[in-house]
Amino acid sequence: MKNSCEICGKPSGMYPLCPACFKLRDEGKIAKCETCGTWFRTNKGCPNCKPQKNIPHKIKKSIETTEKVTCLICGKSSNGAHLCVDCYNRYKNKRIFLKITNCVFPCGDPLDESYEGVYQCDDGHIVKSTAEQTIDNYLYEHEIFHGYELPLDVGTDKPLHPDFCLKDYLGKGKKVYLEYFGRKGQSKYDEETAYKINLYRKNHITVICMYPNTDSKNLNFALSSKLKKEKLKEGTLNYYEE
Repeated sequence: MKNSCEICGKPSGMYPLCPACFKLRDEGKIAKCETCGTWFRTNKGCPNCKPQKNIPHKIKKSIETTEKVTCLICGKSSNGAHLCVDCYNRYKNKRIFLKITNCVFPCGDPLDESYEGVYQCDDGHIVKSTAEQTIDNYLYEHEIFHGYELPLDVGTDKPLHPDFCLKDYLGKGKKVYLEYFGRKGQSKYDEETAYKINLYRKNHITVICMYPNTDSKNLNFALSSKLKKEKLKEGTLNYYEE
């Protein structure tokens, strides 16, 4: 399904904003109203909601908020918003990365000190390497619906987290997972890879395998070839290298 950007009206694929407006969002020039969910230009304010006087629109308290909320940055009272007035004014034009250490929702394992994701993609995903960034941007550009490191239950104590999940890629309910084995050749990494490969085979999961030695010289070309649906075999490892 193709959408139009809620700000400029240009094609945005399956997302509410086009790539150009996503960048403006990162610069603090576009925001999403916490009250009605409408995207708007911050210098004009939300067209559907009237901001409270003398309080920046992005941090005003929603009339539906009853639970006391504190600022994510400094911990002070934030009047029901994510940031207090001081932190909003200090960071509104900057990009902030938050590390989740104690999540009460079923969103997977919390991030720890080993998490290295610092690369932002065109669709807002934060990934761990420039190669994954290229892959994510390719999927976004070609309107391939995808998630990054979503948990995959394989019947073990902990779920796996494949690099990319392509939902309904081979038809409704037929997911395809894409793995980029970027550190192949490192002993510990190879052990973890072998463990994952065994579970993929055991559970008959459809996986597309990619490698730095054979694919990284031209990742876009490799993706265009390996993502061809007619070449993929369901329930097995595609393009796996022993």
